[in-house]
Amino acid sequence: MKIMAINGSPRKSQSRTGQILREVLSGAEDAGSAIEYLDITTLNIDCCIGCDKCHHLGRCARNDDFNDLFEKMLASDGLVLGSPVYIFQVTAQLKTFIDRLGHAIHCQRLLGKYGAVVATAGGSGQVETADYLETLLNRMGVQCTGRVACTLDDGLVPAGSDVMRRSRELGQTLVSAVSEKKDFPEQLHTISRMRQYFCDIMIKRKERWDWEYKYWQEKLWL
Repeated sequence: MKIMAINGSPRKSQSRTGQILREVLSGAEDAGSAIEYLDITTLNIDCCIGCDKCHHLGRCARNDDFNDLFEKMLASDGLVLGSPVYIFQVTAQLKTFIDRLGHAIHCQRLLGKYGAVVATAGGSGQVETADYLETLLNRMGVQCTGRVACTLDDGLVPAGSDVMRRSRELGQTLVSAVSEKKDFPEQLHTISRMRQYFCDIMIKRKERWDWEYKYWQEKLWL
């Protein structure tokens, strides 16, 4: 089993979101999983240009670090997304990556995987940001097992704080869900409903989105 965390904060070693994500991974490692931590700001990921080539190729046509990161996501059993709140939303760095995930959403490429989210704020917006990240994961086929959505004081998070305790427990919960292949019926309903939504679109655009159409055929979703 492998759990991967992606941090959207630009603050690197001073990132409190990253600190929490590492604690989530520590809990996952204690529960028996291999782990990997990735800082999105250390990667070269350009903006989506709306070329539609990913729907034709099955991968992004841009020559940067996006495809390698997405392959890591495909190879993981669990995915933890984290971001501080920047003006009621995820950071620009993480949003740039998210905007490249259209193909993954159309084809629910992460179907069967499990996830969790972390959202941190200085004052407010953490719940809405966590909701957004969970919605994103659901759209790609991921069932979410929990979240840490919190406001934080200045400075790094104290090691023995309630936030760190909950973060470690979240990692353990994520590993447990992967091991048990736990079902979350409401989320599965949402995932199924989104697949139904895209079904007509796939049929209408089967010439333009030919790779995705063939993928849907192989999955017996059409």
